[in-house]
Amino acid sequence: MRMTLFASFAIAFVLSMMSFQDARGETLMQCMEDCIQHEGGNSATNKATCKTRCGAKFVNPKPAGNRDCMGEFKGCNTSCGKEKIGNPSPCHKECKAQLKTCT
Repeated sequence: MRMTLFASFAIAFVLSMMSFQDARGETLMQCMEDCIQHEGGNSATNKATCKTRCGAKFVNPKPAGNRDCMGEFKGCNTSCGKEKIGNPSPCHKECKAQLKTCT
């Protein structure tokens, strides 16, 4: 049951990504064909390997323009030194202000 569900998800994923192209203009289908040929055959193991490789090429893990606001805030706070409870330094206040305006 789980394998069937996984296979259905994988096929749906591959079909949904067919229209996308990487920077070289290669489609997901071309990537799969090249990968399977490179791996040495049309076996289930090779298909799974190629789905992972080609899928990673076409899925952008972090959309362009999104910032890691909390990461920037933590880095800023670390550079300010230890914060005194109830009495934040001007540096810590500036970090907080940057976090509030981060998008």
